[in-house]
Amino acid sequence: MQKATARTGSGWLTLWNGLLWSCLLICWGGAARAETLQAPVGGRPFGTGTARVICTIPGDGWVLDTSRQRVRPPISDDAIGKVTEVKIAATLGGCSSPTASLRLVATARWPTIEPGSVVLSPDISTVELRGRRLTGAVLGWRTEAGTGSDICQVPRLEANAEHCTFKVGRGISADPGAQVLTWAPAGGRIGSDVVTFDLDGQLAPPATFQLHPARVELTGLLPPDSAIDLSEARGEVQLSHPEVIRSAECAPARCNVAGGKLIVRQLSSEVGSLDVKFALLPKVVLLKPDGTEGKPTAHLAVLHCPMSVVSGPPLRGLDSARIVVRIEGRCANAINNFVFETEDSQLKVVTTQGDATGVFVLLQLGRVDSDHIQLTASQARDDVVVAVTHVATRPPPAVRVSLEIPGHRNLDFIPNNRPAIAHFPSVEAPGRLVIVPQEGVYHVGSGPEQTVTGDKNAAGLATLRVAYRVDGLPGELKNADLGILSDPLQRGVREAATPASIGISAQSPTPLVEFLCGPVGAIQRVMPGLTSHLPFRQRDDCRIVFHRERLPTKFGTQKLNLSIEVSNADGAVRPEGRVSQTIVLRSGETPVIAWIRGVIQPYDRVIVRLSHAPDETHYVGALEINTGAPEVMWTAIFGRGRARLYATTAVPTGLYRFGDSRYSGLMSLNFGVVSRLTWLDSDGREGFLGLEAGVMVLGISADKSATGQSLTQVGTVTGLGLSVPIANRAAPTQASINLHGWVEFAVLNGDKDRVAFIFGPSISIGNVGTNL
Repeated sequence: MQKATARTGSGWLTLWNGLLWSCLLICWGGAARAETLQAPVGGRPFGTGTARVICTIPGDGWVLDTSRQRVRPPISDDAIGKVTEVKIAATLGGCSSPTASLRLVATARWPTIEPGSVVLSPDISTVELRGRRLTGAVLGWRTEAGTGSDICQVPRLEANAEHCTFKVGRGISADPGAQVLTWAPAGGRIGSDVVTFDLDGQLAPPATFQLHPARVELTGLLPPDSAIDLSEARGEVQLSHPEVIRSAECAPARCNVAGGKLIVRQLSSEVGSLDVKFALLPKVVLLKPDGTEGKPTAHLAVLHCPMSVVSGPPLRGLDSARIVVRIEGRCANAINNFVFETEDSQLKVVTTQGDATGVFVLLQLGRVDSDHIQLTASQARDDVVVAVTHVATRPPPAVRVSLEIPGHRNLDFIPNNRPAIAHFPSVEAPGRLVIVPQEGVYHVGSGPEQTVTGDKNAAGLATLRVAYRVDGLPGELKNADLGILSDPLQRGVREAATPASIGISAQSPTPLVEFLCGPVGAIQRVMPGLTSHLPFRQRDDCRIVFHRERLPTKFGTQKLNLSIEVSNADGAVRPEGRVSQTIVLRSGETPVIAWIRGVIQPYDRVIVRLSHAPDETHYVGALEINTGAPEVMWTAIFGRGRARLYATTAVPTGLYRFGDSRYSGLMSLNFGVVSRLTWLDSDGREGFLGLEAGVMVLGISADKSATGQSLTQVGTVTGLGLSVPIANRAAPTQASINLHGWVEFAVLNGDKDRVAFIFGPSISIGNVGTNL
């Protein structure tokens, strides 16, 4: 019956080829013409078809006859493979404006192929054949995915023949009767738009170029590690080449082939394996280590439970690799009785979790170096395989963690005083990377962003460990570590010191650093940016307070430059009050205090400057610290008052007395003690004009009036004076130059009731008094 069917199929094939050839001859002169005409070099002329005239003279050795409807191929082998395009028209008159074109191709002389030598190996995608003149020969193939071709570049020489191996597309049909292989001579083309002529100029039928395998060699009928799953009513196994299988037997079960699959029914649940005998088409064999087989038998494991990998491809090359599988069907209730294995080892069950779809099992896979693995589940008591699955592995993703604190990226250390945001390279969904903590080294945050904070007691270098996880797994399995990877960069664990906002906080109610004066209960705060006027009595009760208890630990240790400068009212700096040092401030429970010293005289000015030290080894982003000006500055003047009353010694020179003629005249040298009352400005500087009163010894150098009367006498003076300090302003040793206008009352050596007016300059030394 089968042989008769084969002969009948061959007859239909011959009839079909004849009809195709007849259609081609009929349509040759019609509108549907081939685009490419090819013929061997040295061949006879051939016609281009009726109602087709070549308008242009072809090159490359082609010769056109006078009718312009026949051409002769080139005679030189140099033309092999060259394409010559010519314009064509229906008549000679149409050549004035031709719109169609035709390609001419010269091929080599046709090869001879031994029909019995053609061997198709679809599993390794090759076709082998023997013959002559095979150099440059073209083999075309067709699959469901498309068409393609290969060329025999250098055939292998054998006894009285040449041998070529062609590559064909994957998925090519293994049926030896399928019309999937064609050939063309060297330089030729293959396609539905190609018409080929022989050496005699005759049109060659398409069947001439069809190639039928004398033998088809298969390496397998089923995919590797195929098994029959009995969790459903019937078992199905995908066949590798269902087109070559005529029948299948698998007693005591029932088998048949349908839809490209092996269908198994009526198989006992007690059976652990099944042998299937296949009958193949003629000319089809299965390769075996010891030869070939035309009626092969396949051994299939019988699986009772469907099992699938739900965590995606596992990571290879890692000792920490894990995998999550799902067991469905009736086996889900007996999961504790199963043993899971790969080809190399038995796997440890880490945890299980069930839902409505089955049971999920987290397995410790360990190190895998192969591209794929086979995973089996067996009954522990009798070693019967109940489930098998296969999965490809993948290389671990590249791990390069970048740490960032606000304003500072790519840290080369792990901060132990504040969390650093971790950035990862992207990985293929649904995978994701997360940092896993290391006890005693660092811990990770639980917020929306992944953060890492070093342990306070950690020292040395540390490597960040990153876990590979997969989203979409049920319950806690979505947080299961399916592989642990390490960042190649080693980082130190230390404090991330960033400049705290000392200047901004100094204006707030809770400053980090402040200038205070006065005892507890009467403390006065000096505000930055203003000049504060403090009582002189508080000169020994002022201090700079560094509030360690207010310093957030996230800023780390602060390295500050403290500068204190004390100057008198005249602007001279007091060396004993100068301070310039670096303050290291750490977060703590109690503040640190620096006392102000060096204030000696009223209206001494204290200027305190505070700035961050631009130390690149200490601060993160130290280059951004402004070194041109302090971050915060306080100014205080110790002294208050609107006026000053003080006594000074005066040495007037060149005073002139205006009185009666006996006592008027110039007094070149004088001496006395004068009290002076004047106003004070906000910086403690005296006003130029003041009220003066005192006792003067006048005319010490025996000065005489115009009448010869001695001008020497003792008198009291009162009046106004202009005073300009020239040294030691506001000090007891203050020196000034003055201009006086006094009313004098004689006391000794003259008429006691005499009154005169004195005017002139003086030099005064001293400033002993009080501020009012």
